[in-house]
Amino acid sequence: MCPDIIKTTEDMVKDYMKSFDPSHDFHHIERVRKLAMELARDLMDKGEYLDLEVVALAALCHDIGDPKYYQGIVTGGDIVSSFLTQKGYETAKANWVARIVNHVGFRKELAWDDAKDDPLAVNWRNTCLELHVVQDADKLDAIGAFGIMRCSAYSGKINVPLYDPDLDPVHNITKDQYEQQTVNKNGSAINHFHEKLLRLSSMLRTPKGKILGKQRHEFMELFVNQINKEYKMES
Repeated sequence: MCPDIIKTTEDMVKDYMKSFDPSHDFHHIERVRKLAMELARDLMDKGEYLDLEVVALAALCHDIGDPKYYQGIVTGGDIVSSFLTQKGYETAKANWVARIVNHVGFRKELAWDDAKDDPLAVNWRNTCLELHVVQDADKLDAIGAFGIMRCSAYSGKINVPLYDPDLDPVHNITKDQYEQQTVNKNGSAINHFHEKLLRLSSMLRTPKGKILGKQRHEFMELFVNQINKEYKMES
């Protein structure tokens, strides 16, 4: 890997995210990068080939252009591709990193409709291992103990209740419903578990990601059950 482009990208991402809340700060980025590299190495141990530099750059940049914080016209991938090429990075690989960035995120996956999509796009999504490890790493940091803390932190940022017994979760939430909820800043922290977080382990793609996801999912289930018991004052 080229240490210069990695370090230059780190510095850019740190600056880009310096005003973000703790749910999406550079510590989150570092955890996702560490997880993505671990998942990638596990796949390589199983005989697969991955470009670890692309994995590292995509993991670093995966929250560039996140619509929760950015309302610009160009995509996060466009921002990343432009930055990397300006720094002298190979155009084809910069575009590869950008494409991964544009495919990481729960709301993006909600929008996928393989019946209507270009078969080549569907094939790329299903076969790009660099994409899979970054997607899995981002999902894994959204669940388990860190996921619980991040959900609470973001709920505090947008001032939604932690628990509202009169507000039912939106089961099988669609992309439009999810985006409308984001715009309106409604819902509750505990509903977010039912609408998104408890779904993520079933969406994981990599072998090690699935193992880690099962552990974190079970921990979240214990947490949600405990919340319900405490609210109902059950022993």
